Amino acid sequence: MMDNLRAASNSVVLKVILALIILSFVLTGVGSYLGSGSNSSVAEVNGQEIDRAKFENAVIDERNRLQQQLGEQFSQLAGNESYVKQMRQQVLNRMINDTLLDQYAAKIGLAIGDDQVKLNIQNSEEFATNGKFDNGKYRDLLNRFRIAPEQYAEMVRKQLLTQQLLAAFAGSNFALPTEAQSVIALIHQQRDVRLANIDMKALADKKEAMPSEQQVKEFYEQNKNRFTAPESVKVSYIEVDAASLADGLKVSDQEIADFYQKNKPMYVQKARTSYSIIVLAKESEAKDALEQLKNGTDFVTLAKEKSIEKDSAAKGGDIGWLEATAVPDEIANAKLTEKGQLSGVIHSDMGYLIVRLNDTQAAKEKPLDEVKNEIAQNLLQDKSYQKYEDLQTKLIDGAGSNNLSLADAEKQSGLKALESDWFTRDNMPKALSYPEVAQAVFGGELFGVKGAPGSNSELITVEGDRAFVLRIADHRPEAIKSFEQVSGDITALLKRQNVMKMAQAQADQLLVELKAGKGDEALKAANVKFGDKQVITRLSEDTQLADSVFALALPKEGQPVYGVSTDKNDAVVLVALDAVHPGKLDADQTKAFNASLVQQDSGVILDALVGNLREQAKIKIGELAQ
Repeated sequence: MMDNLRAASNSVVLKVILALIILSFVLTGVGSYLGSGSNSSVAEVNGQEIDRAKFENAVIDERNRLQQQLGEQFSQLAGNESYVKQMRQQVLNRMINDTLLDQYAAKIGLAIGDDQVKLNIQNSEEFATNGKFDNGKYRDLLNRFRIAPEQYAEMVRKQLLTQQLLAAFAGSNFALPTEAQSVIALIHQQRDVRLANIDMKALADKKEAMPSEQQVKEFYEQNKNRFTAPESVKVSYIEVDAASLADGLKVSDQEIADFYQKNKPMYVQKARTSYSIIVLAKESEAKDALEQLKNGTDFVTLAKEKSIEKDSAAKGGDIGWLEATAVPDEIANAKLTEKGQLSGVIHSDMGYLIVRLNDTQAAKEKPLDEVKNEIAQNLLQDKSYQKYEDLQTKLIDGAGSNNLSLADAEKQSGLKALESDWFTRDNMPKALSYPEVAQAVFGGELFGVKGAPGSNSELITVEGDRAFVLRIADHRPEAIKSFEQVSGDITALLKRQNVMKMAQAQADQLLVELKAGKGDEALKAANVKFGDKQVITRLSEDTQLADSVFALALPKEGQPVYGVSTDKNDAVVLVALDAVHPGKLDADQTKAFNASLVQQDSGVILDALVGNLREQAKIKIGELAQ
């Protein structure tokens, strides 16, 4: 369910509202902030009552929100009594958490005034037009979400209060430093557990795990939309790949020689010059180095020792052969003409240069032997591309002359048409997996009327060197799969659900026996036993199991606390929580932790804070909450 909520929250409008909510357990159920005249309560938190009317309003508000986001799926969930009970419990937990945070904020002297809330709303970009607060836009957006202005103001107040709480943790003058230690203890807490796996394989072998044929049929009738088969096709196609056309092509020595004679200007080595440089950071250093060179110091040695340009320094200052167009202006302007000639000190972006002319080479023709392989490769590419173009033309002519078959295209091109298996837009065959091909196949233009064969496609070019001509060989429109097609899948699904229910029921019964002190006998009878100790943290890989483990109460007087959970593989397990070890950090780690709290995930921080507050609080749940 939460995945659906997160997906729905990606809409632009929802983000305006949901951006104000740091934690769903803190702020979800905004209806809980409405007032009422009833004095009856569903819970009492440190002596402060949670009003029944507020609670029921919060439940209604939560139902409306889920209905809006999940639509028909929520209607199905709402018919499940256990789901509704769980939703009501979650709403109550959120209201208890809100109350605890309000009490804690008051305790450390945090408060958000009406003026702060008003200013925050007026400065919100979501409600601005041309940079100014637009009251009409503000009310229109709230109306769309059926949120009263006073409700929204309370949401903003909660958001601002949360920000103050987070800032308090990171501040050097934090009012209650023991709370930071509590957060550390909770975030880095370790819990020793033992797990007992319910034998779901044995349950799956029982007769009652198998759904009846009637149940399978009823599920199919009630969920037909879940079994829609997407549009699928078979296609016949001819492919021409330029890269493969070079196979079998040859270039003779005479062709290479002829090409070389006709294109000699392409194979002329332009005039080049070789330079070496020394780069220094200061002009005074460069002048000193130049003086040393004039007095006979070896250029290569000095470049390796002094030059700050590391690449050239490693080669004694050599920067290689450069054609005229590649010579930097600073070097060209030095107008060095003699081998071994030194420049003066030249200022450049790199620093201060000293340049030496090493050698020059006049323009010259490259001999045929030197460029023979290059010419051969170019000629092969030319031949294959010419063949590629010729084949494209033949495909176009053949497919166009007989638009209801690829036979003429095969005959004219000499290429064989292939036929694919059935595929959908989402599982294109690798050979045809190109956006251009998908658009041609599923765009509708190649389908005939009332199931009749359609026409050939035009030439479809992909990646510049590959082309297709194709036609629809067979077509299945989108349709609901028959019962026979999906009965096996439905049977497996319902059987899995039955096994899960049976495993959950068995685990719940064993849990009752464990809590009553009769666990050993019950476990033995069920052939279930606890394994060795495992250490679970909030960062454990199996987050599903970790969430359940950290939801258990703390063990007392060495007696384990028992619970039921599912692991990441959706296997039902009994959990025995034997011990809880508070997280610890040394002085330096604690200092760094406090400094980084604001940058960390606010959800983890508030989760730990609320957990600590709940452990210390006196909370009474009234019968009305049920």
